[in-house]
Amino acid sequence: KPCTVRIRGKRECVDRACKAVNEIIQPTQKESCFEDVLECDRAAVNLIIGHKGGTVMRIERDTRTKIDVDQESEPCTVRITGEKKGHVDEAFGALRKVTQGAVRRQGAVEEVVECNLAGAHLVIGEGGDEKGRIIRETGAMLSVNDSHDPCTVRITGR
Repeated sequence: KPCTVRIRGKRECVDRACKAVNEIIQPTQKESCFEDVLECDRAAVNLIIGHKGGTVMRIERDTRTKIDVDQESEPCTVRITGEKKGHVDEAFGALRKVTQGAVRRQGAVEEVVECNLAGAHLVIGEGGDEKGRIIRETGAMLSVNDSHDPCTVRITGR
């Protein structure tokens, strides 16, 4: 499993923190991963999945994302991940279209950036200084999981 950095806060704060994290880890990275978590009722899940999974597979293919649907939670959650924020946003739009607006973003906005162990350590900084600076300057929450390589930087906001 990848290492993670989690950032939480308001949408604009998360965006600033994502930018700061990506700038720090860019020299050590090949690609980033973005994530959006949505909510919907059970009726919308059928529209998202489609006949034999056809709808969700088409959206994944067309937007170059991965879509995971958790039908056990209430409300149901839909997790979209992709290498580019634009792809994730495009998938969200496609899901809103097929459900006629029945999916919505959860209260917290979350971005996930994968990085190698060196990048995660740069984001944390000596004694957590860099992580603390990003949280202070952006207002978002930031969580780093460096127990696996690639690591994950998780950025969360509202």
